[in-house]
Amino acid sequence: MKWFILFVGIVVLCFVVALVLGFVGGGMGRPTSSLSHEPLPDEPIKDSDFDDLVFDVGLRGYRMSQVDGVVDRLRRELREKDEEIAVLRGDQPRDDDTA
Repeated sequence: MKWFILFVGIVVLCFVVALVLGFVGGGMGRPTSSLSHEPLPDEPIKDSDFDDLVFDVGLRGYRMSQVDGVVDRLRRELREKDEEIAVLRGDQPRDDDTA
């Protein structure tokens, strides 16, 4: 009787593994890409560019390279806008804001 229970257990285990791997009816669907990040456009950034902005999730949070790229781009455009505002106001842009 002990051998019969062991045999049934092994058959059930093999069936479950085959089911999960897709060898038996259905199984797992086709793999999909988890990379959905689309970088910001090269043109000047508009408010609507942030409506569909999505960062991919990595092992310990968002992918650092994608977030760093967006933050660097925002920092550069904000600096350019601050300089343009200073010129329009007749002020001299400050050189200590390079950090």
